[in-house]
Amino acid sequence: MTYTITVQDDGTSILHVTFEDEGVDLAGEVSIRGDAAVAAAYAPVFVRDLRTNYADLFPQPEMPIGGEIE
Repeated sequence: MTYTITVQDDGTSILHVTFEDEGVDLAGEVSIRGDAAVAAAYAPVFVRDLRTNYADLFPQPEMPIGGEIE
């Protein structure tokens, strides 16, 4: 996951997140009232929401053969 923050002249910041580095075709963008520090603090929450809302796009860990957990 990578993200960029673009600070706007109107006192907002645009947080853009992409999961291309993980091989997942998903990107999200949100406008946040505040500077880059506020947007960076919000990034983990936004990433968690994207991963939760689009969980079907992310590879799931494979269960060991026989269904036993090592």
